[in-house]
Amino acid sequence: MKFALVLLVAVACFWCCEAQSANFYCGRRLAEVLSKLCWDHSEEKRDAGWWMSADAARSLSGVRGKRGPVDECCDKPCTVDELLGYCFY
Repeated sequence: MKFALVLLVAVACFWCCEAQSANFYCGRRLAEVLSKLCWDHSEEKRDAGWWMSADAARSLSGVRGKRGPVDECCDKPCTVDELLGYCFY
């Protein structure tokens, strides 16, 4: 029983540290990770309709500045939190 508890704590610590480690994401891997993070179809999102309002479009223009995910995650390692900054909710 004690061994199982120690193993569980060790796995939880490793998982927490691994979740925030910086990795390189390029090409297909970058697209797949962004797709899973931003457009997970397991949750229902409200529909904005075919066109966004002008205010909604302006609010998205400064989400991450002029740099893109390739600049930040392919040229240098980035975390999942940085990738989430490119998702439009």
